[in-house]
Amino acid sequence: MNKLTVVLVDPPDDEAASVTLRSEAGELTAFCYPCSLKAGDVIGNRLSALDAEMMATFLSDWPDDEKAALSTEWIERTGHCSYKGRGRVIDQVEGLVEVLGFIIEMDAPCAGYVDFNLRRIDIGT
Repeated sequence: MNKLTVVLVDPPDDEAASVTLRSEAGELTAFCYPCSLKAGDVIGNRLSALDAEMMATFLSDWPDDEKAALSTEWIERTGHCSYKGRGRVIDQVEGLVEVLGFIIEMDAPCAGYVDFNLRRIDIGT
């Protein structure tokens, strides 16, 4: 599992902060409490979602060309630490979804790809 790099902590030196993280393929902002992180820190790659809504991107009986067309990971910021996107379930038992190099725990309902809407992404302590 790749690590994540802390790019920005806002406000710095505060107990609760918004932390911008970078993976090998993207950036996102997550909530951190209690927060002792600083820019340049490297942390484990396991985030968690608060109030995640998910559904399968496609069903197993769909044509292969349609499934291939929908098998692209993406993530879009919809609020301060909230996001929507599409990721690949890497461990259904643990509810882990990978999207652009970030591993987010969100109780995945199925295998394969899921579309999601997350109220907030949190950094575990």
